[in-house]
Amino acid sequence: MALIKCRECGTEISDKAAACVKCGAPLKLAKPKGKTGCLPVIFGIVAVFVVIGALSGGHSDDKSSRNSAPAPKTEECKKDDLQCLGDKGIVGASVYCKDHVERMASHSVRWTDGTFELKFSRFRWADQATGEITYIGDKAEFQNGFGAYTPVTYECDMASDNKTVLDVRVREGRLPG
Repeated sequence: MALIKCRECGTEISDKAAACVKCGAPLKLAKPKGKTGCLPVIFGIVAVFVVIGALSGGHSDDKSSRNSAPAPKTEECKKDDLQCLGDKGIVGASVYCKDHVERMASHSVRWTDGTFELKFSRFRWADQATGEITYIGDKAEFQNGFGAYTPVTYECDMASDNKTVLDVRVREGRLPG
């Protein structure tokens, strides 16, 4: 607390007072630091919409411009091309295998992958004749009975439709570098 002089009568009063105790004149308080009002927030929101509009390339009501270029076709993989099939199915494995891996834990599971990181980093044939692929990852930790988390490696066998989980295996450890 500091003492300041009233601008009307010159009496020393607290800087926390709303008005002078002698003459009743209201104190003209400076704007507190850090309080900038809502104007920067409004500018921020407008800036976000401008950026989104720029990234989306605008909007055109002209149907001919929308239909002029055909939609890109997804690459078809040969039945024996593990790299192509694995790359195509790894996102599905990250989605469909997650719950199955979590069910293998006796206690809690903590995923260590980032927001946009896939849960699986490797794959191999489970059965090449049927197109089944085993996806392998190590982005989870299982909690033990004492509350400590242990890193685990997990494998998930997926059918060729990239949606059907056939089998899941988990063991302690990490994949080699």
